[in-house]
Amino acid sequence: MIKKFKKILMKKQKQTYLYEIIKRNPGINSGRKNYSIQYTRVLKNILMSHVYDKLITINNFNTFKNIKFEENNKYIIIKFNSK
Repeated sequence: MIKKFKKILMKKQKQTYLYEIIKRNPGINSGRKNYSIQYTRVLKNILMSHVYDKLITINNFNTFKNIKFEENNKYIIIKFNSK
């Protein structure tokens, strides 16, 4: 029996500490200004690795093609579209 997943989610953490560190020490700024976009990209990559781990255990990689990212203020969600 193949287990079907509907969604996998990850809670976002506030990144205010990063802005406080940069404000106190402006010399350590790396030049990248969109920290929130970078954080979202990293979370998506982590979620993709979780999806891969779950799909490798059930040997069903066709579901990997039918995923969709959703994002709100608290969570990043991967939803599986059913055919």
